[in-house]
Amino acid sequence: MKTSILKLRKSNLRNDLLGFTLLESLLALFLLSIICMLFSASIKNAAIVTNQLKSERQKEWQIFVIQLENELRNCRYENTQINKIMLRNKKNNKQVWIEHKLGKIVKVENGGYQPLLMGVKQVRFVEEDKSVVIKVIFENNLNVTAKWIITREHEYE
Repeated sequence: MKTSILKLRKSNLRNDLLGFTLLESLLALFLLSIICMLFSASIKNAAIVTNQLKSERQKEWQIFVIQLENELRNCRYENTQINKIMLRNKKNNKQVWIEHKLGKIVKVENGGYQPLLMGVKQVRFVEEDKSVVIKVIFENNLNVTAKWIITREHEYE
């Protein structure tokens, strides 16, 4: 009788251990599926954030172009170099230039400078006929281009 009770206890113990490993496997699969779902959600979220950043850069670019147009309204055009536009202020006849400096496009006047656009990797100013083409590459490799037409009021006399 003692041996049969002992055998029953061993078999019950063995069944308990098997049930525990099944429960453990189910828990591991559940955790794995949750991790996979979170990972896929984070990838989708990263794509959305990337699109938002590109649209933010586009907005910054459009604001920069409008601001540049307003800054150039009071200046006469002189010449263009690969990394700067040389101008002269109509009011005080002092030299002004727009250039790429330390990851920014800045307006330099009277020894001080005013940042116009930040997060810029590369800028090229190219004179074509009666216009200046501004080609900018942002740090996130977004390429944008603007064309400033030199009107009679901007021409140097």
